[in-house]
Amino acid sequence: MRGVGKAFALACTAALAIGVSGCQKYGTDGTASVDSVKDAIKADEKKWNEQFKAQDLEGALGHYADDAYFVAPGVKPASGSTEIRQVYAKGMADPAFEISFASDKVDVAASGDLAYSRGHFTEKYTDPKTQKVMTDSGSFVTVYKKQSDGSWKAVEDFAAADPDSAKPVEPGKPVTHAKMVSM
Repeated sequence: MRGVGKAFALACTAALAIGVSGCQKYGTDGTASVDSVKDAIKADEKKWNEQFKAQDLEGALGHYADDAYFVAPGVKPASGSTEIRQVYAKGMADPAFEISFASDKVDVAASGDLAYSRGHFTEKYTDPKTQKVMTDSGSFVTVYKKQSDGSWKAVEDFAAADPDSAKPVEPGKPVTHAKMVSM
């Protein structure tokens, strides 16, 4: 878990660097404003959640750059689209799989080519050791990079579980989720 902690700290440092670089309106030549970039990322994350709910593997993977890096609780860090595909495919193969997330904050670098979102997630999955359906929650930081076609893709995606958040799902009892901030 120490590796995940270091990776999460690195992602937070990157996010802080983007924030410190100054998030103001840029682009006097007609390029997007900070607000329009934030809106685009929030809309993209809403679509990402819908794709998770529909278990749309290809759609969910489409939010990552080919060379993205992904770290999540309980899985080996994944580097590049092939490894991220393996992690997602395994998760979505679980009949109990559910995940949702929401940003508390989206910030954009003054340069206009990097942004990050920070927020909370909840997930439901089958524990491979006990075969019990579990629910978990935590925090994430996702760093986005503007692509040559103008779209935004995740290049760094780090999630960390809240301490002691993994709990078995009790049959007949609804799963309560961590506070989610609406987009």
